[in-house]
Amino acid sequence: MSIAGPADGLTARSAKSLVGDRIVNLAVSLAAMLAFLWIAQHVIEAGYQRADIAALEAGEAWKRGGWLSQIVLTIVGYVPDHNVRQSALSLVGAAAAGAILGVLYGRLRATGWYAIGALLLVAALGSHALALYAVTGGSRAIPLLIAFAALIPAIRALESVGDVQSAISLGLMLPLLLLASPTTTPLILPLAVASALADRDGRRDIRAFVAMVLVAVLPSIIVAVGVIGFTAQAGFDVTNLVLPYVADFRTIGLGNWQGMFAALGYFAPVLIVPLLYCFVPNVGETPRRWSAVAVVALPLYLAIGGIIFPWNMPVWGPPIALLATFGSWLAIAHLKLWMRVLALATLGVAVGLSWMVNPFWQDAEWLKAIHSVLPFIQLG
Repeated sequence: MSIAGPADGLTARSAKSLVGDRIVNLAVSLAAMLAFLWIAQHVIEAGYQRADIAALEAGEAWKRGGWLSQIVLTIVGYVPDHNVRQSALSLVGAAAAGAILGVLYGRLRATGWYAIGALLLVAALGSHALALYAVTGGSRAIPLLIAFAALIPAIRALESVGDVQSAISLGLMLPLLLLASPTTTPLILPLAVASALADRDGRRDIRAFVAMVLVAVLPSIIVAVGVIGFTAQAGFDVTNLVLPYVADFRTIGLGNWQGMFAALGYFAPVLIVPLLYCFVPNVGETPRRWSAVAVVALPLYLAIGGIIFPWNMPVWGPPIALLATFGSWLAIAHLKLWMRVLALATLGVAVGLSWMVNPFWQDAEWLKAIHSVLPFIQLG
């Protein structure tokens, strides 16, 4: 005879459900990682030469990307065989992308998505041409995508609570902007100021405002000093780490604004959902508009910056950043069913367009290689 009460039975069922959810999340991560790795390996076997590996072997890798990319490429550089280097970097990218999609699936389920809807959304994001390219052709974009994706939940927590703890949480995310890319580093200070202004005391008292800005910026300063110190102690040239951050802002001009905004507009039907949310929030829920606006503002920052500064950013850079912010926002926003359906529909349109719009691609060799792996895809 059992002496367990109703509460004990409920706890046991909850524990089993939690374990089951974690197993499913892990399975989604593993399946995504294996799929990405399979495609990446076949792209390599089709004769494609990864641009990041070519830059590494030419001694130019340090001129592109942020510190995190440089560290990963430096480690991969110790692998003597060219093909093994390509496979190793593809494995890193596939593992990172698989983990991201697994976490996304779990968060979607936590915010009320049905399992089939969450799986369809994860599959759509993973099958987007630009997402596949980030994993199999140019993994330098992955740290930037992770940084943008991590910012959206931090911004939502800040606007939801607006206390010191949420400001500190945002501050702990800001070093990702420093590590990911020189292009995202200038966002650290404005976001730190915004975190201070979100607090009531920060708006009323200049001393509290300054203190909260310092709290938000301090983790980035510590990370920067640590990376530079470690590099110098290891005997590497610190200039290689710092120079890209200077070079990306050395001049101001006007670049390919037509192509940049055309690409962003062409691949961005998903913008409809976060913009709609700003005007049609859920009934009974306080709208969190700033995080929804950030979904649009962060990729737009990349587009405008890529036009004004010599970032040499490809036109597909902002659209793929939009995928990261959009997916991250869906994982934290509690949406009505019709808005979830609309999110899936608009993402499906974006996926279709990503395989059709060749004028925005700059890597014809990758398109040829991916078509040999997935011949059923009709390239535009």
